[in-house]
Amino acid sequence: MERAKRYLVNALILSGCTLLMRTVGVAFNAFCVDRVGAEGMGLFSLVMSVYTFAVTFATSGVNLAATRLVALHVGRGEGNSARSAMRSCLLYAAAFGTAATVGLFFFAKPCAVHFLHEPRAALSLRGVSLSLLPLSLCSAFCGYFAAVRRVYKNAVSQVIEQAVKIAACAFLLAVLVPRGVEYACLALVLGGAISEIASFLLQIVSYVRDKRTLTGVGAPVPFCEVARISLPVALSAYVRSGLVTVEHVLIPVGLAAFGDANALATYGVISAVALPVVLYPTAFVGAFSSLIIPEVTEFDAKENRREVAYVTARAFSVTLFCSILAAGFFGAFAADICRVVYGDTAAADYLRMLSPLMPVMFLDTVTDSILKGLGKQFYTMCVNIADAAISVLLVAFLVPKMGIVGYIVVIYVSECINTLFSIGKLCVCVDFRARPYKWVLSPLAAAVGASRIAVLLLSRLGLAASWGELCLAFALFAALYTALCALLGALGREELCWLKNIFRKERKPSFKTGSTML
Repeated sequence: MERAKRYLVNALILSGCTLLMRTVGVAFNAFCVDRVGAEGMGLFSLVMSVYTFAVTFATSGVNLAATRLVALHVGRGEGNSARSAMRSCLLYAAAFGTAATVGLFFFAKPCAVHFLHEPRAALSLRGVSLSLLPLSLCSAFCGYFAAVRRVYKNAVSQVIEQAVKIAACAFLLAVLVPRGVEYACLALVLGGAISEIASFLLQIVSYVRDKRTLTGVGAPVPFCEVARISLPVALSAYVRSGLVTVEHVLIPVGLAAFGDANALATYGVISAVALPVVLYPTAFVGAFSSLIIPEVTEFDAKENRREVAYVTARAFSVTLFCSILAAGFFGAFAADICRVVYGDTAAADYLRMLSPLMPVMFLDTVTDSILKGLGKQFYTMCVNIADAAISVLLVAFLVPKMGIVGYIVVIYVSECINTLFSIGKLCVCVDFRARPYKWVLSPLAAAVGASRIAVLLLSRLGLAASWGELCLAFALFAALYTALCALLGALGREELCWLKNIFRKERKPSFKTGSTML
């Protein structure tokens, strides 16, 4: 259980840091919405859709390559090979990061005019290109620290990056907002670029110090080995990110065709106001799932199928328990969350409509991580491409006819298709026993019951009118949800024993029961 304890501690550190950063980020996003306005955030979202594709090209799967290769060689005691793998990963990251920076900087104006149909985006595209090279190199460093199980260094980097971003953006907004929407958007992207550079400088210092701890010999890891792992993921990401970019460009166009006079502002409400809140809880699962990759990689390399199955089952149960809790709370308190975070309830209906999708999104993230740990990134590539292509077609067809509701339908169809195909592949690769009642039905019933009771108890107290009362509402909901899950059998002796064993002092291992991992 020592391995499980180490995993849990690392995951809690990373998820706690990420949740803190998401909390600060959502609050800062509310500040930006207030300063820039819905139209400005819509323009910013358009710029970010292109930036996302540029980031995909700049990183090109290097994070996964660094995580897998370093974890593999560290597990074998080959410190020299692990260092060699990182040198190859950094060279790979530098090549793609430089190409992405140069390409976006020089093609910013044609992209803004002919692709986004928004000339005001050109200046921001040039500004955001400055972050691509440091971001690419940071992606490799993050993969390294995840592989050697020192994620607290990633956590420190995230904290500093977010602090620098907020300070830089706040200063630049104060200076540039009076010059109009175009320059307000530029302030946001330049603040992000400055924070990426600061994060890179911190990460490189941390890596130079940490690599000295790697011991053991081993053969050099060639550049082609990094490419072998990264490029299948990169090709998938290129196509999918390109399709997603097209999808996001088509949304305002479709809304305008539907008759929405404020198409860019409406797009800004859902993409820059509602979705950041919906994605806020994914910080928890994202942290755990990113750390699953090196664990599954090691077990798979040792052909320990029993441990892989155990990790998969435990990951599914924890993910569904947490995601259904989040979905229930966000659905029941959508208006109050929006009122506290943004000062109005304009995005509350969108948040309420998207909240049932949270368990699907969480499960898809975890499933993809396990498949990547098993080396099945080519399959995830195919699924992601198909998912993105279907989304583009649905956006082009549904949004002009149904407006923003059509876009929400597209999100549901896309996420469900992706998750179903990923789980299907995982069931073929891993022989684990699913428990639909314990993992899904009981938590769903508990979430419904907890939401009804919590709303009833708090309705007379000015329900969640401040941050403090919103936290109180969540604490009450979580307590009711956990208690109902225990009554309905979703939480039992098995889960309590698992937690007890994790935090018990280390003792001689037993080969009769339990697992070395989760």
